[in-house]
Amino acid sequence: MPLVNRAANAEGYMLPLGGPEFWLQAELQDAMDRIIATHFRDVLAMPRSPYPRLELSARMTSSAGRCYPDTGVIRLATLYHRDHGIDETLLVLKHELAHWAARWRYGSRISPHGREFRKVAHELDSRITITCPPFAQKERSQRRVWHMTCPRCHRLYRRARRDKVACRSCCDVYAAGHYDRRFRLVVIARAE
Repeated sequence: MPLVNRAANAEGYMLPLGGPEFWLQAELQDAMDRIIATHFRDVLAMPRSPYPRLELSARMTSSAGRCYPDTGVIRLATLYHRDHGIDETLLVLKHELAHWAARWRYGSRISPHGREFRKVAHELDSRITITCPPFAQKERSQRRVWHMTCPRCHRLYRRARRDKVACRSCCDVYAAGHYDRRFRLVVIARAE
């Protein structure tokens, strides 16, 4: 019998540590294994195709799922499941599996939602759509906006990310258009 790390909840039931995401991951992994076994045996038989690995992300707010066919990683948004339920989340899983299968059946030079993808998706489930309905509205409205400035020209920038970027105009003038850390933007304040 495999050892599972467990904790007792308020009612006394033993639950695996990790919370509700654990059960969602287990259910989606089981569904993915069944879909692959019934629809994509030909893809698994290909010598270099990786077996898909399912990951859940609490950070994804603009896309319900993401597929990286070359590594086999399929990432799904837990916020999408929260807002739309398990049936819609299973359709997103099928959508991402169709990306994985289309890439390995037809090669890497296919269009992301092109003819080959649509053929695989329709064979898998006719309800699969190209886009997902909106979700995570609360999380999107709470996004941070960073106020940053250039240390040289003091130009103001509003950015959604606090990454290492430099003032474009100063880099163009003083560094021949190349990145120069002397003009790296400095955080002034963060909007609420």
